[in-house]
Amino acid sequence: MFAPSRHPGPTAPLGQCLRGAGLESKCTPFMVPMMGSVPSYALHGQVAVVTGGSRGLGKGIALELAAAGCIVYITGRSTSFRQTEVLLSGSVDETAAQATRRGGAGVPAYVDHTLDVDVRKLVKILEETHGRVDLLVNNAFFMPKPDALFFATPVWKQPCRLFDEQFCIGARNHVVLTLSCRHLLSRARGTVISVSSAGSQGNTDVFPVSYHANKACYDRMMLALSTKFPDVPMLTLWPGSVATERMVVGKRRFQGWLQDAETPSFTGRAVLLLSKLSFEAKLRLSGRTVTSAEVLYMAGGYDVDGYRHDLPRETMFATAQSFLQAPAKTRVTV
Repeated sequence: MFAPSRHPGPTAPLGQCLRGAGLESKCTPFMVPMMGSVPSYALHGQVAVVTGGSRGLGKGIALELAAAGCIVYITGRSTSFRQTEVLLSGSVDETAAQATRRGGAGVPAYVDHTLDVDVRKLVKILEETHGRVDLLVNNAFFMPKPDALFFATPVWKQPCRLFDEQFCIGARNHVVLTLSCRHLLSRARGTVISVSSAGSQGNTDVFPVSYHANKACYDRMMLALSTKFPDVPMLTLWPGSVATERMVVGKRRFQGWLQDAETPSFTGRAVLLLSKLSFEAKLRLSGRTVTSAEVLYMAGGYDVDGYRHDLPRETMFATAQSFLQAPAKTRVTV
């Protein structure tokens, strides 16, 4: 399947990598998609770490990995006895319990990612219990309080502390955990998937400068790590507009963003599909940024409600690149 003469190059389109791994789309316009979540146990026994899994994207990713049979360590500060988001609810205990009911093994890990000592304790537990990490999903993100200062505030009125708080949980913490787990990832030929955002390339009125600067820094830091550790595939994943608990509660503020909203499980399914790729295919994608919709679209996947989201504009660059790399005789001159 992976003969050297047929290997897609390092800049090969995502579709080629998916096809090479046997995950190409087998759907036709006349097929009825399967809806809901069905346990597959395709990753049975693999050890996964999902940061920021109390709610939102982290929770959706953890539950999809659990349904595939993973042992999922779910990190967060919200516990059953200590809520950090009273309005949004959710905790690592709840997510871990749901993950176990899905067929995997959910393990709540009470970690404050602002404290390196907490990270070291988590890595020690992983070392002593499993000796490896098959998948690390960097997802934890901090929303500064109060929200009134964070959202829709002119740049000259935005507190400078927002930069420190966002960088600490949303960029630095992911790099620290990735470096701390590197030896565990190398043993298992593991993969790092970092959940970021197209906000790294944007400048919307809703989010402050600190959000965009943090995401741009995060993307560049993970890209740099991918070049320094060529034996560990590191991908950056951009979800679209996601109907998380925060977005739904603040729907008046985000109403224009929820017209084609993805569910948190949609990104979870994208992470699951990327995890199923062969090690060689993941190495070809290392250092690249892909979107959840791009991964699911190429693999013929749908959201949990059977909806198929449109490809975002960001994938047009990959399409253009594949066109430029095509043999001259296959190009069309307009």
